[in-house]
Amino acid sequence: MRTLTGPHTNGGSLASRRAYTGARSCRDAPCSRGRGFTVIELLVVIVILGIVAGMVTLSVAPSEQRRLTEELDRLAALFRLAHDEARISGRAITWEAGADGYRFLVSDDERGGNESDDPLRPRIWPFEVQEVDAPEIVFGREPLMSPVRVEIVTPTRVVIMDIDAFGELTVVQ
Repeated sequence: MRTLTGPHTNGGSLASRRAYTGARSCRDAPCSRGRGFTVIELLVVIVILGIVAGMVTLSVAPSEQRRLTEELDRLAALFRLAHDEARISGRAITWEAGADGYRFLVSDDERGGNESDDPLRPRIWPFEVQEVDAPEIVFGREPLMSPVRVEIVTPTRVVIMDIDAFGELTVVQ
């Protein structure tokens, strides 16, 4: 039977394995390899985390412009819904707006139920509104309606919306 000896076998001595691999034991001399991270590496990680946290904070915090855009999109969808519901049910739906909010009034309202589930429930503006210049908009069973212009004044800008004959809302300014 043949016996193998060498640095990678159990038959070789510790000294021969060290000589072969060039490895040193931490018991024989102080270890030169680092254990942990350098200060530069830690600072780079902290800076990266700070940048990411700042970006997340800015993207999550609702700005007035974002709230305004979202509310105008919601209002456009509600106008389409009111127009469709008025045509299907044959009942007129009137939109009224003021500085505190807006609401849809349904003639001969027989909907009942939970008002919080109703998409045409009264709502408050999610941003500060100083003035609303808007006539009552009546959605009826006719497919066409009179075009209307609505003006909403906020502390930072004036929003002008046009509602065409089909009930579609377009932001002009």
